[in-house]
Amino acid sequence: MLEDKDYVMRIVHEWIRMLIRVIFNRDIDKEEDKVIPLEVAEKFRKLTAMIDDGEINEAENQLLDGLEEGNRAYFEMALLFYEKLGAKTDEFLEAHDYSRQEVVDGLKYVVNYYGYGSVLDAFTEGDDL
Repeated sequence: MLEDKDYVMRIVHEWIRMLIRVIFNRDIDKEEDKVIPLEVAEKFRKLTAMIDDGEINEAENQLLDGLEEGNRAYFEMALLFYEKLGAKTDEFLEAHDYSRQEVVDGLKYVVNYYGYGSVLDAFTEGDDL
């Protein structure tokens, strides 16, 4: 069971890494590419602080309420939000009324909202998450 959870965490990270690499031409696994777009840096800081404080659902609601079509900086921030959330332990998520499946579902929602669902679908073909 633990291996399945670790697998989901790694898959979510790789999905996000692939999307950022394809769309923004950056690699989040390289230190020099771990830059949050300046226009959303403060919002990202607030949302990630909320995650760390266990206010996950509230943070996600704020994230989703702020979605704007065509705003690439916000899209990238949303991807990084789910990457940070996906790195949290199952114990942390469960303690704050959130699940690993909600991370996957939220990520898919944001990717579809910004029109990149087909890219994710092509990359995730065969993954039953």
